Amino acid sequence: MWKIVAILCVLNTGELVCTTHYETIHRTFPKQHVCEEEAGAKFYTMITSFTTWNVPFKTLEVGCELQEG
Repeated sequence: MWKIVAILCVLNTGELVCTTHYETIHRTFPKQHVCEEEAGAKFYTMITSFTTWNVPFKTLEVGCELQEG
């Protein structure tokens, strides 16, 4: 199964700090391509929200990783 993962990087007192985030609803997908489609939609939703709320991010990557277990 595949799950969506986001890596968000922000500048914190001049230092780039990156954190990894997973969906709180813990969705999983049986196929990688299905997960990637959902991750693309999640990316645009997050970018729109960050822009609307002036969230000072440097980079955002949203993709999928294979769930262990």
